[in-house]
Amino acid sequence: MSRFRRYEDVSVGDLIPPEPLSFEIDSQVCGAFLAATGNDADLYGVCDGDRAPSMIASVYLIDLLKARCSPPGGIHAKQAIRFHRTVRTGECLSLQGRITDKYVRKERPYVVADFEARSADGELVSSGRITSIWGKDQ
Repeated sequence: MSRFRRYEDVSVGDLIPPEPLSFEIDSQVCGAFLAATGNDADLYGVCDGDRAPSMIASVYLIDLLKARCSPPGGIHAKQAIRFHRTVRTGECLSLQGRITDKYVRKERPYVVADFEARSADGELVSSGRITSIWGKDQ
């Protein structure tokens, strides 16, 4: 059995993944993100409790995209992220998506998922939408 999901097996309403992912914004993750993006660490700081860059969301979205189990060859068509409050180093966020639409355009299968990242106390930290062209079924 393939570890990838077939397009026909993806349904509107599916939770991705069934249980939320956990992502810790620790000082090492924050520091690596700042270094990779060429940002000055003095602007954010990298100690526990300091403000982390909002776009660190792009790091934890990678795990969410992997959790969809889409086959190779898919295309990340677009995404939108809304930031509801500052992320701080030392926080642990939970992340989960829900399939909100799927359609075929120009013979290509699309999947749309909305996602939310929440703090340990359930506060909404960021949310957004990812639209992808699904990879070819194996």
